[in-house]
Amino acid sequence: MFTYAVIGFGARGRRYSSLLKERGAKLVAVCDCDPAVFAVAKRDYGLDERALFTDYNSFFAGGKRADLLIVATTDREHTCPAVEGMKLGYDILLEKPIATSREECDLIERTSEETGRKVVVCHVLRYSPFFRKIKELIESGKYGKAVTINHTENVGYWHFAHSFVRGNWRNEEESTFMLLAKCCHDLDLLVWLTGSSCEAVSSMGSLSWFTHDNPEKGADFCFECKRTDCAYRAEDFYLKRPLWVKVPVLPEENREEFIRNWLRDKSNPYARCVYACDNDVVDHQIVNMRFAGGVTAHLTLSAFTDDFYRNIKVCLEKGVIEGDMREKKLHVRAFGKEEEVVDLTDAFSDAHGGGDGGLIDDVCEIMEGRKAFSDTSVQTSMQSHKIAFAAEESRKKGGELRTL
Repeated sequence: MFTYAVIGFGARGRRYSSLLKERGAKLVAVCDCDPAVFAVAKRDYGLDERALFTDYNSFFAGGKRADLLIVATTDREHTCPAVEGMKLGYDILLEKPIATSREECDLIERTSEETGRKVVVCHVLRYSPFFRKIKELIESGKYGKAVTINHTENVGYWHFAHSFVRGNWRNEEESTFMLLAKCCHDLDLLVWLTGSSCEAVSSMGSLSWFTHDNPEKGADFCFECKRTDCAYRAEDFYLKRPLWVKVPVLPEENREEFIRNWLRDKSNPYARCVYACDNDVVDHQIVNMRFAGGVTAHLTLSAFTDDFYRNIKVCLEKGVIEGDMREKKLHVRAFGKEEEVVDLTDAFSDAHGGGDGGLIDDVCEIMEGRKAFSDTSVQTSMQSHKIAFAAEESRKKGGELRTL
């Protein structure tokens, strides 16, 4: 079995590490700017101080430490460790997005080709049995060719507030624009399902609700606000969903007291009122795409949904495929015939509808020599990023058409 190291031991880095551990791979080193996460590396993986690093220079100074390097840093920090890792001989598991600029995406792809190293991008939706079944149905030919696809990313009002108003992806300067950060793998999914390259794109959207001039704004911090009926009240949210609390290890004892104290710390960004943050990414956006062969697709991104899920409708020449990931079923109708229901409940074994586990299975096959290439290689994944950059340019120009 192969060994792996991790740069960026946050939620995603720890998630992929856990799945690799279940499959027998061995974690040998962790690099993270926050030493607090090392407690998990020590407790769950038996690493000692010699295997823990707080900066890239010291991590890379020791040469190649493992077979695979997971890069799960913040979005703007992907390029340096990915490029340096490939030059040292690592294959890379790279959290999406690839990078936050066209130039850096190109650099990572070019370095992969020059060094001969594999880069697997974490476009986990391709690995979900839900979407794999849709792909299988499209390719069966039974319903004719795909004509148009409508896909919606329902972010959920609470998830949006946590991640994109108070959290790490709230500010474009610190992270990147919303479409690239949240939906590059939705765009990748549409590229994959259409089976063709995108030729043109237009997009519209804005930040409309989570602003300082919102009339519902109370105090700057939730714990100072007298309102108790706000849907975004931090204490209500984090007491209900303690696993979303942004600390490496949440104590088992006195957990509620810990969370309440955490939310009374003004240096904690998650204690802020959602109408008093430094967020600037859009809270709703639409993207229209035309693919080679005339296939069209539409993506809707919205913070204004009660739940966090995806739904899709594929219109083909001879039928329709519809699915809602909450229901865990697909409804398939050949024109003039009875509806067929495909129940995928058993396949929803982990996050992203089984996609996380599927991604790691793919990585293991590649690292163990049972497969030559990844379904989400950096070369394959570049198309979705080109769409995202073009769509953002279009949005800033009021929906002006952009060709790729």
